[in-house]
Amino acid sequence: MTIPAFPLNGSCLLGDCNYQWDTSKKTEDTILPHLLSEHRIVIASMNTVYNMQHYLQYWRNKVHSSNLTEHLHGINIHKKDGGAPELYYMLNDTSEEDKALRFRIYRETLDKVLKQQQSERESKNMNIDCLFCPDKLTGNRFAVSEHLYNEHSFTLGHPDNLVYTAEFIENLRSKMARAECLYCDKTFRDYKTLREHMRKKLHKKLNPSNTEFDKYYIINYREFGKGWKTLSEDKDDNDVSDSRSGSPTEEVWSDWEGAAPEIKCLVCSVVYTKFTSIKQHMKSQHCIDLDSLCKDLSYYKQVKLVNYMRYLISDSDCPFCGERKLPDISEHILTHGHTTTLSHELYNDDRYLIPALDNDFMLCCLKDVEGEEVVVIPEDVT
Repeated sequence: MTIPAFPLNGSCLLGDCNYQWDTSKKTEDTILPHLLSEHRIVIASMNTVYNMQHYLQYWRNKVHSSNLTEHLHGINIHKKDGGAPELYYMLNDTSEEDKALRFRIYRETLDKVLKQQQSERESKNMNIDCLFCPDKLTGNRFAVSEHLYNEHSFTLGHPDNLVYTAEFIENLRSKMARAECLYCDKTFRDYKTLREHMRKKLHKKLNPSNTEFDKYYIINYREFGKGWKTLSEDKDDNDVSDSRSGSPTEEVWSDWEGAAPEIKCLVCSVVYTKFTSIKQHMKSQHCIDLDSLCKDLSYYKQVKLVNYMRYLISDSDCPFCGERKLPDISEHILTHGHTTTLSHELYNDDRYLIPALDNDFMLCCLKDVEGEEVVVIPEDVT
């Protein structure tokens, strides 16, 4: 299914309803209350609807007021006052058609996001007005983020975890123009009062619970139906943390200030500060020759390979033979002797361009096939 481009105004789910909603605003403030109050329609599992406009357009071609029960699940809701029950309708992913639709939209959204992130990573032509001063911010995302942090102690999180960066900053600018605090969401009488509030209350940061910002962080596209909070809960070892922290710490910015970053082994918890040392460790302790595995691979293929191995090993799955839920993944890799080659088909998926490990400095140490080191900022979701 190819998703076409859509105008700013979205249509109602029902084909015979003329309601139009502003797609630039939150769905919970526009289309969702309309569906509930006007049509008694509820959309369940909203976390798996990655583009509401595309989702509704699909069903709009099928659903009308006269055939609701053909496509939607009816539920009788009993009133607290004991009156007659009211019939509501629900769209959810229990039907195969709806489940397939949601996943297709997710995959198309993910492909679009990854292409956008790669474009922003390579671009050096950003031209954005600063949120807090008259300066014009030019260059790449790193330069923009560096200015916001160094000059104004404000951080959006690590630059390599962002997507749609220019739109994100304009979104924040619009909120501040409306005198809305970026952290507590309170509205003040004017911009000057807002600035004073943010300074005194230390609110010059983003509210991690505000889902309005989820669109702009790559981690929220990592797994179908899982945002950063769910991923955080899934990882007992805290491999995933809040990618939108607005409280810069020495640890978060240590790589900007020259401190030697640590490089974690692909298999165990051992870390070294030198790439050659961690490669030697993996070769001697786990029989994994990273240089051999990465030979003749382009930089992005190497990134996919590393992230693929980290993803699978973190789930106790062998990245070489595919055996799953191993009780001791380290011992399995060491004793089975199949670590010399890794088929490109196993990791040839753009989702493996998304870092599996927060602030994975190993990705910064990879080199392209000509041997020229590629400068990449590792993801930091602290």
